[in-house]
Amino acid sequence: MQLQQTDIRAAAFVSVPSRTLAADGGVIGPEQAARYLGLHRRELGYLLEAGLLAPSGRSVAGTVRFAVSALDAVAAQPLDWAAARSAEGRRPSPWRELAGPASERARLVDGVTAALRADGVDAWARYSAAADRWTLDWAPAHDGGPSRGEVMALLPLRLARAVDAQRVVLLGPVGQTMHWAHDMLQPGVACVVDVETTGLTPADRVIEVAAVDAHDGSVLIDTLVHPGPGITIPAGATRVHGITDTMVAGARPWSVVLPEVLAAVGERVLLAYNSDFDKRMTLGHARALGCDPGRLRSAQAWQCLMKRRSMWLSTTTRLKLGGRHRALGDAIAARELLLSLRGRPPSTLTARQPEEEQVPPGQAVDAPVCP
Repeated sequence: MQLQQTDIRAAAFVSVPSRTLAADGGVIGPEQAARYLGLHRRELGYLLEAGLLAPSGRSVAGTVRFAVSALDAVAAQPLDWAAARSAEGRRPSPWRELAGPASERARLVDGVTAALRADGVDAWARYSAAADRWTLDWAPAHDGGPSRGEVMALLPLRLARAVDAQRVVLLGPVGQTMHWAHDMLQPGVACVVDVETTGLTPADRVIEVAAVDAHDGSVLIDTLVHPGPGITIPAGATRVHGITDTMVAGARPWSVVLPEVLAAVGERVLLAYNSDFDKRMTLGHARALGCDPGRLRSAQAWQCLMKRRSMWLSTTTRLKLGGRHRALGDAIAARELLLSLRGRPPSTLTARQPEEEQVPPGQAVDAPVCP
């Protein structure tokens, strides 16, 4: 790439107010750093990958941080700053190969993937031409490993820098979901909950609840619930789940069943297919009766299998569970889904495109690179 010396003091870039920098010891995050240099975040990443800019540390969440002095130093480098600052996001960056050929990065990713597979790890990589980004995923072993840190230690220097630059991602949404599912399936960690109700509105009531242990599938609780005096089950709801007024006539009320649910699930994470619905209905019924919902009220106690399934399938579509529309049947079906999330989705098993057929950079498609 043709380089040119630029008077960076005369260059138009947006600087961060000095009082903000002073308040944080002259250290800023990546978005501020990009604005400070007058760049898009993408071009800042290429500086990182090339080793021209190094993070000074990380936030508690793991986000890279930069010293302003380091930004001033890199701004003095003889690079084509004008081209980088005017680069359009829809086109390849003029700094795309600042760290070396893109094909070299691809070979390095292939090498790490092959090394993991040689060590018995089911690993694969996927390239997004639109984002110029590699995602390296791997299935969890029986013990849940290897960890992200262990894989990070295998990376050659350019790829380690590319991780900070977000040109390489270790465990994307698919890989994260697989490792999350592995964690949820460990003994005592989680349970799968489902409720059936008189309807979908805040005024509707729970009429059946079930929970199974995520680890071994054992039934923790499975019972019908009386909706309350004078409350009947609409015919439309009965057509969905098959529960009738006669079936719940002798059932216990939610005020009695709720404490049993809390005792049965204990401190496990509550997994549900569309957890927003199950949480809303269980809490709404408890509040209507003046009952203490315990940890069911905590957003941190619940996690959604439907959202995780969409991440695993790389889709935003809200897919139906396909259960039996009874609480226990749906809880069992949801646990079976959890078991499947621990494995690779079909989309990652696509055969690799030959190199000469791979999509050129800038075209908005994802090209799978799989063993």
